Amino acid sequence: MEAIRFVDQSLGQAQLRLAASCAGLTDSEARWRPGAESNCISFLLWHLSRVEDRLASAELGVETLWAGEGWHARFGNDVETPSVLGDRQSALGVALPELSLLLAYQLAAAARTRALVEGLTSEELDRPSLAMRGMQLADALRHLATHKNNHHGQIDFLRGLQQDDWDLPPGTGVRLPETTAD
Repeated sequence: MEAIRFVDQSLGQAQLRLAASCAGLTDSEARWRPGAESNCISFLLWHLSRVEDRLASAELGVETLWAGEGWHARFGNDVETPSVLGDRQSALGVALPELSLLLAYQLAAAARTRALVEGLTSEELDRPSLAMRGMQLADALRHLATHKNNHHGQIDFLRGLQQDDWDLPPGTGVRLPETTAD
């Protein structure tokens, strides 16, 4: 299998599983925290979307969707809202909008990543990452896939704490839609 196809499919599978984990959620469920300072699903979606937006935008050499397309304003935040890598207390104070807007931003960030990957050659995976200093682009994309899967698992866990019978539909993301790049 060609390397770019593998990267595309890995990120595509993570995206399918993330979307399935969020399907049917209510705003109340998305904002529920098991403890006062615990992450909620809404925060996890905000965080992983900001990381994906920042990474893909940097690698493409364009402004983030957060700033350039005004997602920060739609969320009721300043463009400089706490960094995705900032301190925990600042992050807990981030204004989180309704779930539908969070999911729309997440899809926009995933589409930007897809545009990045579709425009790459295998040789470019060895170039220095513009988003993650000291790493190659392949390292940054591998990190993104792992990051999405990590937070997808947290979202599944939080759903399970709220719904005893929660589980992803069997086979979710195992077979990718035919729209995945060849």
